[in-house]
Amino acid sequence: MPAAPHNSRRDVIIDAQEFASVLKPSAGWKTEWIQLRPGPVSHSAVRVAFGSDSYTALQTSSAGILRGSTAPGIRALIMGLPAATPLRTDARPVGSDTCLLLGPATPFDLYLPEGGGVMIFAVPAERESPATAISDEAQRRFSVLDARQVAQITQFLDALEQSRAIPAASKGETGSPRLLREQLRSTTVALFRELRSPEETRRAPLQRHVAVTRACAFIDGHLREPIALTDLCEAAGVGTRALEYGFHDFYDLGPMAYVRNLRLCRVRHDLLNPASKDESVSRAARRWSFTHMGQFSHDYRVLFGEMPSITLTRRALPGNQRATAAAGPVS
Repeated sequence: MPAAPHNSRRDVIIDAQEFASVLKPSAGWKTEWIQLRPGPVSHSAVRVAFGSDSYTALQTSSAGILRGSTAPGIRALIMGLPAATPLRTDARPVGSDTCLLLGPATPFDLYLPEGGGVMIFAVPAERESPATAISDEAQRRFSVLDARQVAQITQFLDALEQSRAIPAASKGETGSPRLLREQLRSTTVALFRELRSPEETRRAPLQRHVAVTRACAFIDGHLREPIALTDLCEAAGVGTRALEYGFHDFYDLGPMAYVRNLRLCRVRHDLLNPASKDESVSRAARRWSFTHMGQFSHDYRVLFGEMPSITLTRRALPGNQRATAAAGPVS
């Protein structure tokens, strides 16, 4: 398959909420990007929309978690980018020949390793036939693509690259955008119509993987409070070693590093929120349970490549001055 599609412009540094917004194929999606490795980070992205259908692809230079839920009334097919490091969900790899099918308003938790990327095909749920629709009892399921389906995606990506190589002024009504929309339509319709879940023996998840899910639920409910490793082990029902192994299986880092980075990302989101006109660095840091301002500033600079005060000053910049990697919908 061809190399992963990328933005025709140069890669740029974008803010966490801008990065997450790129991966909202339609209204109603919820997304959050949790950066896990030091930055600043370059991301490249492309989005193609046709009516209520959409295709979105993103590749990141650093590791992170894309977390959220699909929109009500929308079903999604999530795959790894060709030639990119496979992403993971629940410690299970998702590559360019496997996919994760999600029903409407269904949570997802995707770990993108360094150099990883994700593709999302999204269609209205009502389009699916009863034979292919995801039941309420199986809102998340995996499927394996056959050679013909992989070829369909290859053809679509080729068309996408050809379209992006044509200058905008040269794209007439009968030019590349129209052909690309038709390619998107045929690809998404075929994929959602023909995909079948492979027959496989359902295996119970490993205890340490169940523990990670429990620990993350505890963290979400107590992120603004002091959290110790013993608290996580108690909530997860496992010992320290099992929890450490589980988090490395999921996210390639330990549980307390995960807590720290999640808090730092929440602080960054608050600092960049234009609605918080009276926000300050210390207020945002304390809100997310940082008490040592010196250590907080150091950790923030290491993760994001800038001091929190610089992030706060950039909040007032016009949107076009805060770099975004989103390529607008093809019209």
